[in-house]
Amino acid sequence: MKKKKNKEIDVEVEEATESHELSETDVEKKSSKEIQNEEIVEKKSHKFLNFMIILVILVTGIVFYAKYIGTKGLIVKEYRVESNILTSNFSGLKIVHFSDLLYKSTVTKEDVNALVEKINILKPDIVVFTGDLVNKNIKITTEDTNFLIEKLSSIYAKIGKFAVYGDYDYSYKDYEKVMSDSNFKILNNTYEEIYYNTSDVMYLVGLSVSSKESVKLEDAFKFYSDDKRSYTIVLAHDGKTIKSIDDSTYEVDLILLGHSLNGSVVIPFYGGLFKDSNSYKYSKPYYSKGITDIFVSSGMGTNKYGYRLFNTPSFNLYRLKAQP
Repeated sequence: MKKKKNKEIDVEVEEATESHELSETDVEKKSSKEIQNEEIVEKKSHKFLNFMIILVILVTGIVFYAKYIGTKGLIVKEYRVESNILTSNFSGLKIVHFSDLLYKSTVTKEDVNALVEKINILKPDIVVFTGDLVNKNIKITTEDTNFLIEKLSSIYAKIGKFAVYGDYDYSYKDYEKVMSDSNFKILNNTYEEIYYNTSDVMYLVGLSVSSKESVKLEDAFKFYSDDKRSYTIVLAHDGKTIKSIDDSTYEVDLILLGHSLNGSVVIPFYGGLFKDSNSYKYSKPYYSKGITDIFVSSGMGTNKYGYRLFNTPSFNLYRLKAQP
Protein backbone atom coordinates (compact mmCIF):
# COMPACT_ATOMS: atom_id res chain seq x y z
CA MET A 1 0.00 0.00 0.00
CA LYS A 2 2.83 2.42 0.77
CA LYS A 3 4.45 1.77 -2.60
CA LYS A 4 1.21 2.54 -4.40
CA LYS A 5 0.81 5.74 -2.46
CA ASN A 6 4.36 6.79 -3.23
CA LYS A 7 3.64 6.08 -6.89
CA GLU A 8 0.60 8.29 -6.80
CA ILE A 9 2.62 11.06 -5.16
CA ASP A 10 5.31 10.74 -7.85
CA VAL A 11 2.66 11.00 -10.59
CA GLU A 12 1.21 14.10 -8.98
CA VAL A 13 4.68 15.68 -8.74
CA GLU A 14 5.36 14.88 -12.40
CA GLU A 15 1.99 16.37 -13.45
CA ALA A 16 2.69 19.48 -11.38
CA THR A 17 6.12 19.75 -12.94
CA GLU A 18 4.68 19.38 -16.46
CA SER A 19 1.98 21.93 -15.64
CA HIS A 20 4.66 24.31 -14.40
CA GLU A 21 6.69 23.76 -17.56
CA LEU A 22 3.61 24.40 -19.75
CA SER A 23 2.91 27.55 -17.81
CA GLU A 24 6.46 28.76 -18.40
CA THR A 25 6.09 27.97 -22.12
CA ASP A 26 2.83 29.97 -22.29
CA VAL A 27 4.58 32.87 -20.62
CA GLU A 28 7.44 32.63 -23.08
CA LYS A 29 4.94 32.54 -26.02
CA LYS A 30 3.09 35.49 -24.60
CA SER A 31 6.30 37.43 -24.11
CA SER A 32 7.32 36.59 -27.70
CA LYS A 33 4.01 37.94 -29.04
CA GLU A 34 4.33 41.09 -27.02
CA ILE A 35 7.85 41.59 -28.35
CA GLN A 36 6.61 41.05 -31.90
CA ASN A 37 3.79 43.55 -31.37
CA GLU A 38 6.20 46.07 -29.93
CA GLU A 39 8.50 45.57 -32.92
CA ILE A 40 5.57 46.11 -35.31
CA VAL A 41 4.51 49.28 -33.46
CA GLU A 42 8.12 50.47 -33.46
CA LYS A 43 8.46 49.82 -37.22
CA LYS A 44 5.22 51.71 -37.89
CA SER A 45 6.44 54.60 -35.74
CA HIS A 46 9.73 54.66 -37.66
CA LYS A 47 7.87 54.63 -40.98
CA PHE A 48 5.58 57.47 -39.88
CA LEU A 49 8.54 59.45 -38.56
CA ASN A 50 10.44 58.90 -41.82
CA PHE A 51 7.36 59.95 -43.80
CA MET A 52 7.01 63.15 -41.73
CA ILE A 53 10.71 63.96 -42.14
CA ILE A 54 10.49 63.46 -45.92
CA LEU A 55 7.29 65.55 -46.04
CA VAL A 56 8.88 68.40 -44.08
CA ILE A 57 11.97 68.31 -46.33
CA LEU A 58 9.77 68.26 -49.44
CA VAL A 59 7.56 71.14 -48.30
CA THR A 60 10.58 73.16 -47.17
CA GLY A 61 12.25 72.52 -50.53
CA ILE A 62 9.15 73.62 -52.46
CA VAL A 63 8.78 76.78 -50.38
CA PHE A 64 12.48 77.59 -50.83
CA TYR A 65 12.24 76.99 -54.57
CA ALA A 66 9.06 79.07 -54.94
CA LYS A 67 10.58 81.92 -52.93
CA TYR A 68 14.12 82.11 -54.28
CA ILE A 69 14.29 80.21 -57.58
CA GLY A 70 10.78 80.24 -59.07
CA THR A 71 10.74 84.04 -58.93
CA LYS A 72 13.83 84.31 -61.14
CA GLY A 73 14.37 84.04 -64.88
CA LEU A 74 12.42 85.54 -67.79
CA ILE A 75 10.73 83.81 -70.71
CA VAL A 76 8.81 85.01 -73.76
CA LYS A 77 5.42 83.42 -74.47
CA GLU A 78 4.70 83.71 -78.19
CA TYR A 79 1.22 83.52 -79.72
CA ARG A 80 -0.25 83.85 -83.19
CA VAL A 81 -3.54 85.73 -83.17
CA GLU A 82 -5.82 85.31 -86.19
CA SER A 83 -8.98 87.20 -87.12
CA ASN A 84 -11.18 87.73 -90.17
CA ILE A 85 -11.82 91.30 -88.99
CA LEU A 86 -8.12 92.08 -89.32
CA THR A 87 -7.14 93.50 -92.71
CA SER A 88 -4.24 91.90 -94.56
CA ASN A 89 -1.90 94.86 -94.12
CA PHE A 90 -1.85 94.15 -90.36
CA SER A 91 -0.65 90.56 -90.88
CA GLY A 92 2.74 90.17 -89.28
CA LEU A 93 2.33 93.07 -86.86
CA LYS A 94 4.12 92.29 -83.58
CA ILE A 95 2.80 93.35 -80.20
CA VAL A 96 4.80 92.91 -76.98
CA HIS A 97 2.71 92.82 -73.83
CA PHE A 98 4.29 93.03 -70.38
CA SER A 99 2.56 93.52 -67.07
CA ASP A 100 2.99 93.57 -63.29
CA LEU A 101 6.64 94.51 -63.26
CA LEU A 102 6.21 95.10 -59.52
CA TYR A 103 9.70 96.50 -59.34
CA LYS A 104 11.54 95.84 -56.05
CA SER A 105 9.30 92.94 -55.06
CA THR A 106 11.38 90.08 -56.45
CA VAL A 107 12.38 92.12 -59.51
CA THR A 108 15.83 93.72 -59.45
CA LYS A 109 17.60 96.20 -61.71
CA GLU A 110 19.22 93.26 -63.49
CA ASP A 111 15.75 91.81 -64.19
CA VAL A 112 14.57 95.12 -65.69
CA ASN A 113 17.71 95.24 -67.85
CA ALA A 114 16.98 91.70 -69.08
CA LEU A 115 13.37 92.65 -69.88
CA VAL A 116 14.37 95.67 -71.96
CA GLU A 117 17.05 93.73 -73.80
CA LYS A 118 14.71 90.85 -74.69
CA ILE A 119 11.94 93.18 -75.87
CA ASN A 120 14.30 95.11 -78.14
CA ILE A 121 15.67 91.91 -79.67
CA LEU A 122 12.12 91.13 -80.87
CA LYS A 123 11.79 94.53 -82.62
CA PRO A 124 8.08 94.95 -81.84
CA ASP A 125 5.75 97.30 -83.66
CA ILE A 126 3.72 98.04 -80.52
CA VAL A 127 4.57 97.63 -76.84
CA VAL A 128 1.81 97.64 -74.22
CA PHE A 129 1.99 97.60 -70.43
CA THR A 130 -1.07 96.56 -68.42
CA GLY A 131 -0.25 98.01 -65.02
CA ASP A 132 1.37 97.60 -61.61
CA LEU A 133 4.76 99.12 -62.27
CA VAL A 134 6.01 98.96 -58.68
CA ASN A 135 5.10 97.11 -55.51
CA LYS A 136 3.13 99.56 -53.36
CA ASN A 137 4.36 97.93 -50.13
CA ILE A 138 8.00 98.84 -50.84
CA LYS A 139 9.52 102.32 -50.68
CA ILE A 140 10.40 103.67 -54.13
CA THR A 141 13.13 106.30 -54.12
CA THR A 142 13.89 109.08 -56.60
CA GLU A 143 16.79 106.97 -57.80
CA ASP A 144 14.38 104.10 -58.50
CA THR A 145 12.08 106.40 -60.44
CA ASN A 146 14.95 107.74 -62.55
CA PHE A 147 16.17 104.20 -63.21
CA LEU A 148 12.72 103.12 -64.44
CA ILE A 149 12.49 106.14 -66.74
CA GLU A 150 15.94 105.44 -68.17
CA LYS A 151 15.19 101.78 -68.86
CA LEU A 152 11.59 102.01 -70.07
CA SER A 153 12.46 104.90 -72.39
CA SER A 154 15.04 102.64 -74.06
CA ILE A 155 12.35 100.15 -75.13
CA TYR A 156 11.91 100.48 -78.88
CA ALA A 157 8.55 100.18 -80.67
CA LYS A 158 8.04 101.03 -84.35
CA ILE A 159 4.47 102.37 -83.97
CA GLY A 160 4.22 103.29 -80.30
CA LYS A 161 4.15 102.35 -76.62
CA PHE A 162 0.96 102.37 -74.55
CA ALA A 163 -0.02 101.70 -70.93
CA VAL A 164 -2.94 101.54 -68.53
CA TYR A 165 -3.11 101.91 -64.77
CA GLY A 166 -2.83 98.96 -62.42
CA ASP A 167 -4.41 99.07 -58.97
CA TYR A 168 -0.98 99.56 -57.34
CA ASP A 169 -0.19 102.45 -59.69
CA TYR A 170 -2.82 104.63 -58.04
CA SER A 171 -0.59 104.59 -54.96
CA TYR A 172 2.56 105.54 -56.89
CA LYS A 173 2.60 109.31 -57.31
CA ASP A 174 5.20 109.22 -60.09
CA TYR A 175 3.47 106.64 -62.28
CA GLU A 176 2.31 109.11 -64.93
CA LYS A 177 5.69 110.83 -64.91
CA VAL A 178 7.57 107.56 -65.40
CA MET A 179 5.35 106.41 -68.24
CA SER A 180 5.13 109.73 -70.09
CA ASP A 181 8.88 110.39 -69.72
CA SER A 182 9.45 106.88 -71.10
CA ASN A 183 7.29 107.71 -74.15
CA PHE A 184 4.40 105.47 -73.09
CA LYS A 185 0.97 106.94 -73.76
CA ILE A 186 -1.45 106.19 -70.92
CA LEU A 187 -4.91 105.18 -72.11
CA ASN A 188 -7.45 105.70 -69.35
CA ASN A 189 -10.97 105.25 -70.72
CA THR A 190 -9.59 106.48 -74.04
CA TYR A 191 -8.52 104.98 -77.35
CA GLU A 192 -5.79 105.28 -79.96
CA GLU A 193 -6.01 104.80 -83.72
CA ILE A 194 -3.31 102.47 -85.06
CA TYR A 195 -2.17 102.59 -88.69
CA TYR A 196 0.24 100.15 -90.29
CA ASN A 197 1.43 100.53 -93.90
CA THR A 198 -1.97 101.70 -95.27
CA SER A 199 -4.91 103.88 -94.27
CA ASP A 200 -6.67 100.88 -92.70
CA VAL A 201 -7.12 101.38 -88.98
CA MET A 202 -7.28 99.28 -85.84
CA TYR A 203 -8.21 100.61 -82.42
CA LEU A 204 -6.39 100.28 -79.14
CA VAL A 205 -8.61 100.92 -76.09
CA GLY A 206 -7.38 101.42 -72.54
CA LEU A 207 -9.69 101.07 -69.53
CA SER A 208 -9.32 102.30 -65.97
CA VAL A 209 -9.23 99.89 -63.02
CA SER A 210 -12.83 99.26 -61.98
CA SER A 211 -11.92 98.89 -58.30
CA LYS A 212 -10.36 102.38 -58.30
CA GLU A 213 -12.53 104.48 -60.61
CA SER A 214 -15.48 104.18 -62.98
CA VAL A 215 -14.98 102.42 -66.30
CA LYS A 216 -16.38 104.79 -68.94
CA LEU A 217 -17.08 102.62 -71.95
CA GLU A 218 -18.87 105.38 -73.87
CA ASP A 219 -15.71 107.50 -73.75
CA ALA A 220 -13.39 104.59 -74.49
CA PHE A 221 -15.46 103.41 -77.48
CA LYS A 222 -16.40 106.73 -79.07
CA PHE A 223 -15.02 105.46 -82.37
CA TYR A 224 -17.21 102.36 -82.35
CA SER A 225 -19.62 101.72 -85.21
CA ASP A 226 -21.79 98.66 -85.77
CA ASP A 227 -21.87 99.42 -89.50
CA LYS A 228 -18.12 99.35 -90.05
CA ARG A 229 -16.18 97.24 -87.59
CA SER A 230 -12.43 97.58 -87.28
CA TYR A 231 -10.12 95.28 -85.35
CA THR A 232 -10.23 96.36 -81.69
CA ILE A 233 -7.77 95.61 -78.90
CA VAL A 234 -8.60 96.38 -75.25
CA LEU A 235 -5.97 96.90 -72.56
CA ALA A 236 -7.12 96.45 -68.97
CA HIS A 237 -5.39 95.60 -65.76
CA ASP A 238 -7.72 92.99 -64.27
CA GLY A 239 -10.51 90.65 -65.23
CA LYS A 240 -13.14 92.39 -63.15
CA THR A 241 -12.68 95.52 -65.26
CA ILE A 242 -13.65 93.76 -68.49
CA LYS A 243 -16.84 92.43 -66.94
CA SER A 244 -18.28 95.77 -68.04
CA ILE A 245 -17.54 94.78 -71.66
CA ASP A 246 -19.25 91.42 -71.12
CA ASP A 247 -22.36 93.32 -70.09
CA SER A 248 -22.20 95.71 -73.07
CA THR A 249 -22.91 95.46 -76.80
CA TYR A 250 -19.35 96.34 -77.85
CA GLU A 251 -17.56 93.67 -79.87
CA VAL A 252 -13.87 93.30 -79.06
CA ASP A 253 -11.35 91.11 -80.87
CA LEU A 254 -8.41 90.98 -78.46
CA ILE A 255 -8.19 91.70 -74.72
CA LEU A 256 -4.86 91.92 -72.88
CA LEU A 257 -4.84 91.68 -69.08
CA GLY A 258 -2.51 91.38 -66.09
CA HIS A 259 -3.03 91.49 -62.31
CA SER A 260 -3.53 87.79 -61.45
CA LEU A 261 0.07 86.66 -62.16
CA ASN A 262 -1.72 83.52 -63.42
CA GLY A 263 -2.24 82.59 -59.77
CA SER A 264 1.45 82.90 -58.78
CA VAL A 265 1.76 79.28 -57.60
CA VAL A 266 0.47 77.01 -60.36
CA ILE A 267 -0.46 73.41 -59.61
CA PRO A 268 -0.39 71.14 -62.70
CA PHE A 269 -3.87 70.11 -63.92
CA TYR A 270 -5.43 72.44 -61.34
CA GLY A 271 -4.26 75.98 -62.00
CA GLY A 272 -3.17 78.97 -59.93
CA LEU A 273 -3.61 79.03 -56.17
CA PHE A 274 -3.51 82.73 -55.36
CA LYS A 275 -6.39 84.57 -57.01
CA ASP A 276 -8.51 87.46 -55.81
CA SER A 277 -11.93 88.78 -56.71
CA ASN A 278 -10.49 91.46 -59.02
CA SER A 279 -9.15 88.72 -61.29
CA TYR A 280 -12.80 87.75 -61.75
CA LYS A 281 -12.73 84.53 -63.81
CA TYR A 282 -9.62 85.44 -65.80
CA SER A 283 -6.38 84.12 -64.32
CA LYS A 284 -5.21 81.46 -66.77
CA PRO A 285 -2.91 82.49 -69.63
CA TYR A 286 -5.57 82.27 -72.37
CA TYR A 287 -9.34 82.30 -72.89
CA SER A 288 -11.50 82.27 -76.00
CA LYS A 289 -14.92 83.88 -75.80
CA GLY A 290 -16.83 84.07 -79.07
CA ILE A 291 -14.76 86.21 -81.44
CA THR A 292 -12.62 87.48 -78.56
CA ASP A 293 -9.16 86.22 -77.65
CA ILE A 294 -8.22 87.00 -74.04
CA PHE A 295 -4.61 86.79 -72.86
CA VAL A 296 -3.53 87.20 -69.23
CA SER A 297 0.14 87.96 -68.64
CA SER A 298 1.83 86.09 -65.81
CA GLY A 299 3.82 89.26 -65.09
CA MET A 300 7.33 89.51 -63.71
CA GLY A 301 7.19 90.34 -60.02
CA THR A 302 5.28 89.12 -57.00
CA ASN A 303 2.59 90.65 -54.82
CA LYS A 304 2.03 90.14 -51.09
CA TYR A 305 2.59 86.35 -51.29
CA GLY A 306 6.12 86.60 -52.74
CA TYR A 307 6.07 83.15 -54.36
CA ARG A 308 6.10 81.67 -57.87
CA LEU A 309 5.94 77.98 -58.71
CA PHE A 310 5.69 76.45 -62.20
CA ASN A 311 5.16 80.03 -63.31
CA THR A 312 8.37 81.65 -64.55
CA PRO A 313 8.29 85.46 -64.90
CA SER A 314 7.37 86.27 -68.49
CA PHE A 315 6.04 88.67 -71.09
CA ASN A 316 3.98 87.92 -74.22
CA LEU A 317 4.60 88.39 -77.92
CA TYR A 318 1.61 88.37 -80.28
CA ARG A 319 1.92 88.07 -84.06
CA LEU A 320 -1.26 89.18 -85.80
CA LYS A 321 -2.51 87.35 -88.88
CA ALA A 322 -5.48 88.16 -91.09
CA GLN A 323 -7.70 85.24 -91.99
CA PRO A 324 -8.95 85.10 -95.61
